[in-house]
Amino acid sequence: EIFNLVQVQALAGPLKDIQRLVLKPLLFFIIFFFSHENLLLLQETSAVREALREHQKAGGGTIRENTTQEGAGYYVDATHSEDIRKMTVKKVVYGIGCSWPIMDSEKKLLQATAHAHIELGCPVIIHLVWNPGAADDISKAVMSHLDRTIFDNGELLEFAKMRNNLEYNLFGTEMLNYAYNLEVDMPSDSQRVRLVAFLVQEGYEDNIVIVHDIHTKNRLTKYGGQDYSHILKNIVAKMLSRVINQTQVDKTLIENSKRWLTFK
Repeated sequence: EIFNLVQVQALAGPLKDIQRLVLKPLLFFIIFFFSHENLLLLQETSAVREALREHQKAGGGTIRENTTQEGAGYYVDATHSEDIRKMTVKKVVYGIGCSWPIMDSEKKLLQATAHAHIELGCPVIIHLVWNPGAADDISKAVMSHLDRTIFDNGELLEFAKMRNNLEYNLFGTEMLNYAYNLEVDMPSDSQRVRLVAFLVQEGYEDNIVIVHDIHTKNRLTKYGGQDYSHILKNIVAKMLSRVINQTQVDKTLIENSKRWLTFK
């Protein structure tokens, strides 16, 4: 049965140093990652704390977390209350997510976000829709989820010409079926690295940021996931093997995010 635990005896180091590994078959949550139990990440305080320690051990420092450290917005139209729909642009404080085709309430949130950005010089991140023809632009913004939105290299270069920050934020996410759009084949980490290498070779190394999207239990190591250290432990080496040098890696991990997050 899929939820049964399988206990395995394993040898680690000297023979006297025996560890008991508990393997949890979690294929169900890989395929159906929005199942109710998998969404209860707030229950996992100790597991998240341990994942952060692993990130630090791997050489990681600052973590930018969109929803707990930064202002999380009203997201897509399907989540908006009537009160939000009735708000004027001036009354909207936070943004933003986009459906496709874009809805009137989402246009209002985008306008409000642009006003806040102009006045405060604050960074903005846009949650793109899951339709590859729907990408929009706000100057100085991070356009997230590109790894499941734009697959054609020609279209990607056209989008990159806008000089937005291009975010590949699903590293560590492998899935058979993408629930929001079954026509989309979610790329693997190897394919993501190949896309990043393509953009670097085309001269966009100053516009790329790469991150994880950890919002479910199965993204934590406790449940067989990659946790916050996956990029540092595994992806950097892959990038270096794909004609990306260390300076360019540092830009995608450190410098580009630092520049984007600076209020002006």
